[in-house]
Amino acid sequence: MKDTIIIYFMGMDGSGKSTLSSYLCGELKRRGHHVRRVWWLEGEYSLQRKLFRVIGGSNLLRFDVSPEHAGIGAQREQGPLMTKIFSEVWPRLVLINYVIFGIRRVWIPKKTAKERIMIFDRYIYDVVFSLCQEFGYPETKKVSLLRRYAKLLPIPDKILLIEVPPDIAFLRKKEEITSAENAKALWENYQELFGLVDHVFPGKCTIIDNTRDVEIVKKEILEQVISFVQ
Repeated sequence: MKDTIIIYFMGMDGSGKSTLSSYLCGELKRRGHHVRRVWWLEGEYSLQRKLFRVIGGSNLLRFDVSPEHAGIGAQREQGPLMTKIFSEVWPRLVLINYVIFGIRRVWIPKKTAKERIMIFDRYIYDVVFSLCQEFGYPETKKVSLLRRYAKLLPIPDKILLIEVPPDIAFLRKKEEITSAENAKALWENYQELFGLVDHVFPGKCTIIDNTRDVEIVKKEILEQVISFVQ
Protein backbone atom coordinates (compact mmCIF):
# COMPACT_ATOMS: atom_id res chain seq x y z
CA MET A 1 0.00 0.00 0.00
CA LYS A 2 1.33 3.43 -0.90
CA ASP A 3 2.16 5.75 1.98
CA THR A 4 -0.07 8.68 2.86
CA ILE A 5 0.74 11.86 0.92
CA ILE A 6 0.99 15.12 2.90
CA ILE A 7 0.36 18.51 1.28
CA TYR A 8 1.20 21.62 3.32
CA PHE A 9 -0.30 25.03 2.49
CA MET A 10 1.78 27.91 3.83
CA GLY A 11 1.01 31.63 3.74
CA MET A 12 0.11 34.70 5.75
CA ASP A 13 -3.45 35.51 6.79
CA GLY A 14 -5.36 36.73 3.75
CA SER A 15 -3.24 34.83 1.23
CA GLY A 16 -6.07 32.46 0.35
CA LYS A 17 -4.54 29.22 1.62
CA SER A 18 -7.69 28.14 3.49
CA THR A 19 -9.89 28.67 0.41
CA LEU A 20 -7.46 26.88 -1.89
CA SER A 21 -6.73 23.98 0.46
CA SER A 22 -10.49 23.46 0.91
CA TYR A 23 -10.92 23.46 -2.87
CA LEU A 24 -8.15 20.89 -3.32
CA CYS A 25 -9.64 18.63 -0.66
CA GLY A 26 -13.09 18.79 -2.26
CA GLU A 27 -11.79 18.25 -5.79
CA LEU A 28 -9.69 15.23 -4.82
CA LYS A 29 -12.66 13.71 -2.98
CA ARG A 30 -14.80 14.28 -6.08
CA ARG A 31 -12.23 12.28 -8.04
CA GLY A 32 -12.55 9.37 -5.63
CA HIS A 33 -9.53 9.88 -3.36
CA HIS A 34 -9.61 9.40 0.40
CA VAL A 35 -8.66 12.86 1.64
CA ARG A 36 -8.70 14.79 4.89
CA ARG A 37 -7.96 18.47 5.45
CA VAL A 38 -6.56 19.57 8.83
CA TRP A 39 -6.48 23.15 10.08
CA TRP A 40 -3.33 23.19 12.21
CA LEU A 41 -4.69 25.93 14.49
CA GLU A 42 -7.09 23.33 15.89
CA GLY A 43 -4.22 22.63 18.26
CA GLU A 44 -4.62 26.09 19.77
CA TYR A 45 -8.00 25.06 21.17
CA SER A 46 -6.91 21.86 22.88
CA LEU A 47 -7.33 21.54 26.63
CA GLN A 48 -3.55 21.56 27.10
CA ARG A 49 -3.08 24.75 25.11
CA LYS A 50 -5.86 26.47 27.03
CA LEU A 51 -4.11 25.52 30.26
CA PHE A 52 -0.77 26.75 28.89
CA ARG A 53 -2.32 30.10 28.01
CA VAL A 54 -3.63 30.48 31.56
CA ILE A 55 -0.22 29.61 33.04
CA GLY A 56 1.78 31.73 30.60
CA GLY A 57 -0.67 34.62 30.30
CA SER A 58 -0.59 34.04 26.54
CA ASN A 59 -3.33 34.66 24.00
CA LEU A 60 -3.63 32.61 20.84
CA LEU A 61 -0.15 31.74 19.63
CA ARG A 62 1.11 34.52 17.35
CA PHE A 63 1.53 32.60 14.11
CA ASP A 64 2.11 35.86 12.24
CA VAL A 65 4.50 37.79 14.48
CA SER A 66 4.90 41.44 13.52
CA PRO A 67 7.83 43.63 14.69
CA GLU A 68 5.70 45.17 17.43
CA HIS A 69 5.31 41.70 18.96
CA ALA A 70 8.70 40.22 18.09
CA GLY A 71 10.68 39.35 21.18
CA ILE A 72 7.66 39.86 23.43
CA GLY A 73 8.12 36.44 25.02
CA ALA A 74 11.56 37.34 26.28
CA GLN A 75 10.54 40.77 27.60
CA ARG A 76 7.91 39.86 30.17
CA GLU A 77 7.88 41.72 33.43
CA GLN A 78 9.72 39.11 35.47
CA GLY A 79 13.17 39.17 36.98
CA PRO A 80 16.13 38.07 34.85
CA LEU A 81 16.05 34.50 36.21
CA MET A 82 12.30 34.07 35.67
CA THR A 83 12.56 35.60 32.18
CA LYS A 84 15.30 33.12 31.27
CA ILE A 85 13.35 30.18 32.69
CA PHE A 86 10.18 31.27 30.90
CA SER A 87 11.93 31.76 27.56
CA GLU A 88 13.47 28.28 27.82
CA VAL A 89 10.47 26.35 29.17
CA TRP A 90 7.48 27.96 27.42
CA PRO A 91 8.48 27.20 23.79
CA ARG A 92 9.27 23.59 24.75
CA LEU A 93 5.86 23.14 26.39
CA VAL A 94 4.06 24.54 23.35
CA LEU A 95 6.04 22.45 20.88
CA ILE A 96 5.65 19.24 22.91
CA ASN A 97 1.91 19.90 22.98
CA TYR A 98 1.91 20.29 19.19
CA VAL A 99 3.91 17.10 18.74
CA ILE A 100 1.18 15.29 20.71
CA PHE A 101 -1.42 16.99 18.50
CA GLY A 102 0.59 15.91 15.44
CA ILE A 103 0.78 12.31 16.60
CA ARG A 104 -3.01 12.22 16.88
CA ARG A 105 -3.74 14.13 13.69
CA VAL A 106 -0.82 13.07 11.45
CA TRP A 107 1.07 9.94 12.55
CA ILE A 108 -1.90 7.79 13.59
CA PRO A 109 -3.97 8.45 10.42
CA LYS A 110 -0.79 8.06 8.34
CA LYS A 111 0.20 4.72 9.87
CA THR A 112 -3.33 3.30 9.79
CA ALA A 113 -3.75 4.40 6.14
CA LYS A 114 -7.02 5.98 7.13
CA GLU A 115 -6.56 8.69 4.51
CA ARG A 116 -4.58 8.40 1.30
CA ILE A 117 -3.98 12.17 1.20
CA MET A 118 -3.75 14.67 4.05
CA ILE A 119 -3.91 18.42 3.39
CA PHE A 120 -2.68 20.82 6.05
CA ASP A 121 -3.58 24.48 6.37
CA ARG A 122 -0.39 25.49 8.25
CA TYR A 123 1.86 22.92 9.93
CA ILE A 124 4.33 22.44 12.80
CA TYR A 125 6.85 24.69 10.99
CA ASP A 126 4.52 27.69 11.43
CA VAL A 127 4.54 27.03 15.18
CA VAL A 128 8.32 26.70 15.35
CA PHE A 129 8.84 29.90 13.38
CA SER A 130 6.29 31.86 15.39
CA LEU A 131 7.94 30.90 18.68
CA CYS A 132 11.37 31.71 17.27
CA GLN A 133 10.14 35.17 16.29
CA GLU A 134 8.38 35.76 19.60
CA PHE A 135 11.48 34.87 21.60
CA GLY A 136 13.98 36.51 19.25
CA TYR A 137 15.88 33.34 18.33
CA PRO A 138 18.70 33.67 15.74
CA GLU A 139 18.46 32.04 12.32
CA THR A 140 20.77 29.17 13.31
CA LYS A 141 18.36 28.14 16.08
CA LYS A 142 15.39 28.44 13.73
CA VAL A 143 17.04 26.00 11.33
CA SER A 144 18.02 23.69 14.20
CA LEU A 145 14.45 23.59 15.53
CA LEU A 146 12.97 22.98 12.07
CA ARG A 147 15.31 20.01 11.62
CA ARG A 148 14.53 18.69 15.09
CA TYR A 149 10.76 18.74 14.65
CA ALA A 150 11.07 17.33 11.15
CA LYS A 151 12.28 14.15 12.87
CA LEU A 152 9.22 14.01 15.12
CA LEU A 153 6.46 14.59 12.57
CA PRO A 154 6.21 13.53 8.91
CA ILE A 155 7.84 15.80 6.36
CA PRO A 156 5.30 17.03 3.78
CA ASP A 157 5.58 15.65 0.26
CA LYS A 158 4.61 19.03 -1.20
CA ILE A 159 4.83 22.50 0.34
CA LEU A 160 2.84 25.28 -1.33
CA LEU A 161 3.45 28.93 -0.42
CA ILE A 162 0.30 30.83 -1.37
CA GLU A 163 1.65 34.23 -2.28
CA VAL A 164 -0.12 37.59 -2.50
CA PRO A 165 1.24 41.12 -1.97
CA PRO A 166 0.78 42.39 1.61
CA ASP A 167 -1.68 45.11 0.57
CA ILE A 168 -4.06 42.51 -0.88
CA ALA A 169 -3.79 40.34 2.23
CA PHE A 170 -4.54 43.38 4.39
CA LEU A 171 -7.68 44.22 2.40
CA ARG A 172 -8.91 40.64 2.90
CA LYS A 173 -8.15 40.41 6.63
CA LYS A 174 -8.15 43.93 8.03
CA GLU A 175 -9.38 42.95 11.49
CA GLU A 176 -6.74 40.27 12.00
CA ILE A 177 -3.79 42.12 10.45
CA THR A 178 -4.82 45.60 11.80
CA SER A 179 -2.52 47.76 9.61
CA ALA A 180 -0.74 47.94 6.28
CA GLU A 181 2.59 48.07 8.14
CA ASN A 182 1.79 44.81 9.92
CA ALA A 183 0.78 43.25 6.62
CA LYS A 184 4.17 44.09 5.09
CA ALA A 185 6.00 42.73 8.15
CA LEU A 186 3.95 39.52 8.16
CA TRP A 187 4.57 39.03 4.44
CA GLU A 188 8.32 39.40 5.09
CA ASN A 189 8.06 36.83 7.88
CA TYR A 190 6.55 34.29 5.52
CA GLN A 191 9.23 34.97 2.94
CA GLU A 192 11.76 34.12 5.64
CA LEU A 193 9.87 31.02 6.78
CA PHE A 194 9.55 29.79 3.20
CA GLY A 195 13.28 30.33 2.66
CA LEU A 196 14.14 28.37 5.81
CA VAL A 197 11.79 25.52 4.94
CA ASP A 198 13.09 25.41 1.37
CA HIS A 199 16.64 25.25 2.76
CA VAL A 200 15.86 22.44 5.19
CA PHE A 201 13.64 20.48 2.77
CA PRO A 202 14.98 21.28 -0.73
CA GLY A 203 12.88 20.34 -3.73
CA LYS A 204 9.56 20.21 -1.90
CA CYS A 205 8.55 23.89 -2.06
CA THR A 206 6.59 25.75 -4.72
CA ILE A 207 5.36 29.35 -4.80
CA ILE A 208 1.78 29.80 -6.02
CA ASP A 209 0.92 33.31 -7.25
CA ASN A 210 -2.60 33.92 -5.96
CA THR A 211 -3.06 37.32 -7.62
CA ARG A 212 -4.25 35.61 -10.81
CA ASP A 213 -7.73 34.42 -11.74
CA VAL A 214 -8.81 31.92 -9.10
CA GLU A 215 -9.62 29.20 -11.63
CA ILE A 216 -6.09 29.40 -13.04
CA VAL A 217 -4.65 29.15 -9.53
CA LYS A 218 -6.85 26.16 -8.67
CA LYS A 219 -5.80 24.39 -11.86
CA GLU A 220 -2.10 24.96 -11.10
CA ILE A 221 -2.45 23.60 -7.56
CA LEU A 222 -4.33 20.54 -8.77
CA GLU A 223 -1.63 19.86 -11.36
CA GLN A 224 1.07 20.27 -8.69
CA VAL A 225 -0.58 17.63 -6.50
CA ILE A 226 -2.06 15.17 -8.98
CA SER A 227 1.34 13.71 -9.93
CA PHE A 228 1.68 12.42 -6.35
CA VAL A 229 -1.68 10.68 -6.26
CA GLN A 230 -1.75 8.88 -9.61
